[in-house]
Amino acid sequence: MAPSLRPLARPRPPGMLLGALLLLPLLGRLPGVWCFSELVFIKEPQDITVTRKDPVVLDCQAHGEVPIKVTWLKNGAKVSENKRIQVLSNGSLYISEVEGKRGEQYDEGFYQCLAMNRHGAILSQKAHLTLSRAGWK
Repeated sequence: MAPSLRPLARPRPPGMLLGALLLLPLLGRLPGVWCFSELVFIKEPQDITVTRKDPVVLDCQAHGEVPIKVTWLKNGAKVSENKRIQVLSNGSLYISEVEGKRGEQYDEGFYQCLAMNRHGAILSQKAHLTLSRAGWK
């Protein structure tokens, strides 16, 4: 065979490739072996209109290398958790009783979730939580 027509690599048995692919998930767990895991949103918050005193969940689920820390922002400022507002274990924001009264919409605003891991951070789209004016006195 002429040198220019020689194959560039020796053919390998199909089992070798399959074996190597099965080992890939284990390599990320070994010290000194770096395996990048992109951080992406599985669910992002959506615009929602709610009535005063109703509960609401704003979805946020991120996928990537753990641990993933999720922080929520309202109008660009960090949301503080309390007995009424909690970040759920899946990253979603739960408000047990939406607050607001005529002229003072406490919970109304633009919400975003910020997901972070050791590789970086991603910020979700903005979701507008609107308080329904129906039934206000």
